[in-house]
Amino acid sequence: QAVGRRPQARSGLSTRVVKGETVVLDRDSHKVHQFNNTAGLIWSLCTGKLTEGEIAQKVVEKFDVEPAQAAKDVKALLAQFLKLGLLGR
Repeated sequence: QAVGRRPQARSGLSTRVVKGETVVLDRDSHKVHQFNNTAGLIWSLCTGKLTEGEIAQKVVEKFDVEPAQAAKDVKALLAQFLKLGLLGR
């Protein structure tokens, strides 16, 4: 779980934004995940192109939070996405 990793959503997921919330449908596990604005932004940045640190910087820019807090939040959320099986390996 290094800071330099580039998290990427795994294939087979369908993502939509509904009333400001990001909804991710996982057809494989038949689960639906709902994310608030912050989690939705982080999810949208899991393209495999940005590092964990770069994602945290985007959170700082969008939500005006302290960099250390953004880094902590992004790390925790990415760990949760991984635990839910939403990120590719």
